[in-house]
Amino acid sequence: MVLADIVIFIAAMAVLLFSSKKVIDACIKISEYSGISHLAIGFIVIAMAVSLPDFMVSLIATLNNKPALAIGDALGSSIANICLVLGIVTMIRHVSVERKHTLESAELLLLISLVPAIILSKGIVGAFEGAILLVIFVLYAFLTVKERFDLHIKDGVSKKEWYHSSGILFAGLLLVIASSHYVVLSASNIAHFLGIPEAVIGLTLVSFGTTLPELAIDFTAIRLGHYALAIGDILGSTVVNLTLILGMTLTLSPTMVDLSVYTIPLAFVIIANSFLFYSLVKHEGVGYKQGVVFIMLYIIFIMAMVVTRGMF
Repeated sequence: MVLADIVIFIAAMAVLLFSSKKVIDACIKISEYSGISHLAIGFIVIAMAVSLPDFMVSLIATLNNKPALAIGDALGSSIANICLVLGIVTMIRHVSVERKHTLESAELLLLISLVPAIILSKGIVGAFEGAILLVIFVLYAFLTVKERFDLHIKDGVSKKEWYHSSGILFAGLLLVIASSHYVVLSASNIAHFLGIPEAVIGLTLVSFGTTLPELAIDFTAIRLGHYALAIGDILGSTVVNLTLILGMTLTLSPTMVDLSVYTIPLAFVIIANSFLFYSLVKHEGVGYKQGVVFIMLYIIFIMAMVVTRGMF
């Protein structure tokens, strides 16, 4: 049984790496064909697509009258996107960015990260607060993409080329999400076989697994030198979690919030985004040292949750 899981793990990892490369190649071609910037592509296409599993988890939790689970998933995924994904990829290679547009997006993200803390501190939240977050998502999306592309197929590019690249992108994203699922599932089975506790699996493999699609795609993008694409995905995925997913949750399921449950996640969301903004302003990018800090922040976050929530 464990041998089958090992084979599945290796095969799924191979598919994940292959499909990530295809996604990046397709995004670059679509950017060239249409004039859409890499930053906008990262937000519009990749971030929205890889956030779909989180969206579905939160939607199902909300419809099953478990808004606390959906809120926790949105905050936890936001921390993982910034600290874990960005931390890992920037420890491997320094990420230089186009200062103006990236700083605008990071500045907006920092401001957005304050909104959930303000809203959830009210105690009782519902459709009104959810609508505020949804409006913020729409505004961020508009501000991110406005004046950054002229959406049309450029001269000399056939519709066949456009459809081919779009098809590869769609298929690649599906493979990334599916292979990530099997990587985590097989790794979890192997961990069970080795006698690793459930709590450890939940804190490591499961949390890592929810960010694996972003990590695979962003690692490939940065390895190939497409930094804006990766940054657009990381910033975009975080915004989707903090506004679209959280807003949908509050709109569909008004709830009374126990702020003590979310104090640590909310604090780390703000700390992580503040440090990201500082890094982009001070260093015009994110490098190895900043990556180490992000990873340390994530480890401290996990330890804080373990200690305060008694997870072991």
